[in-house]
Amino acid sequence: MRGLILVAALGLTAACGNKNAAGTIQPGGQREFKRTQPVNAKAQQEFERAMRALRLGGEDRYEKAKERLKLALEADPKLWEAHHDLGIIAWREGEDDAAIAGFTKALEINKTHTPTLMARAEAHRRAGHKKDARSDYEAALRGTDEEDPNRRDAAARLASLLREGGDYEDAVTVLRDTVRLSGASSKIYTELGLIYTQQKRHELAQLVLQKAIELDAKDPGIYNALAILALRQGKAQEAFQLFDQAVKLDENFVDARFNKASVLLDAGDYERAKTELVAIVRKREDDYAAQVALGVAQRGLKDHDAAKKTWDRVVKEAPRRSPARADALFDLAMLKADFLSDPTGGKADLDRYLQEAPTGHSKRQAAEEKRKELK
Repeated sequence: MRGLILVAALGLTAACGNKNAAGTIQPGGQREFKRTQPVNAKAQQEFERAMRALRLGGEDRYEKAKERLKLALEADPKLWEAHHDLGIIAWREGEDDAAIAGFTKALEINKTHTPTLMARAEAHRRAGHKKDARSDYEAALRGTDEEDPNRRDAAARLASLLREGGDYEDAVTVLRDTVRLSGASSKIYTELGLIYTQQKRHELAQLVLQKAIELDAKDPGIYNALAILALRQGKAQEAFQLFDQAVKLDENFVDARFNKASVLLDAGDYERAKTELVAIVRKREDDYAAQVALGVAQRGLKDHDAAKKTWDRVVKEAPRRSPARADALFDLAMLKADFLSDPTGGKADLDRYLQEAPTGHSKRQAAEEKRKELK
């Protein structure tokens, strides 16, 4: 479940400066890098046009922005913000290698820029480059002073990476060192609570999550973590109440809804899962993971036409190399093969999945086995 991980801290910087959270592309803000030479006027003009394309939106906004950013770099190759923003756009399109390349070029110019290091770490992480991701998180930690709030964010993300790999002792050390040098934060304690939850140290998890509440009782991530703890203890009803509490604190905190829906899907309660997932999709039309899960709920309710339409939409609209698009391709194939008595169509869709899905996608082995069965 995606809610087991704290939200990624990705940002886009504008030439007139800014860093934003959670991968949202927006212009504006304050540049952190002091350039010895003024920005080339042509580069500045093209960069601003790129920002305008993003503000205006539309299906082709990324292509327009990329074109302008590349023109800006032709005029001023040292415009590191343009490299960073090309990385962010590539990230949004699911192209992790291109994202890493963009962030690397930005860092060659602005070597210690923490948001770029964090962004490259997230791209490495999603691409499965755990060692490189850890290296970037650690560099971000080294590059921030004790009072910089980015330090706590970097520590929490590094700890979550280590937790995913089962390196609990190192993860706890990172968090404790951060608390000692920079003080506590609700995110630090929340991540510590998730670590203890995975270790089945439930009393310790409860203790540190209560400390997180003392620091920020309005942080929905804490209640999401408490809900996960309750699930591990077999307290499903309490978990649902905590998920709901997280959503009440912040209607845009959809991870709690997604986690609740995932539990309901696992339990075969497709109607209630559908309700939660529809609420997510209404708020975030580009939440393709939620749309894939919605298709699963619709299939469970035997509304096969609706499931097919949902997954077709993900295949059409989601970034080409994204995990969600690969999931939708696989689910479409299985729908035809196992539910619609269309083995020929299922095999064709499996062929497409095997051609287009990332090589490391979790369903690849199952797809290869199913294809052999249909053949």
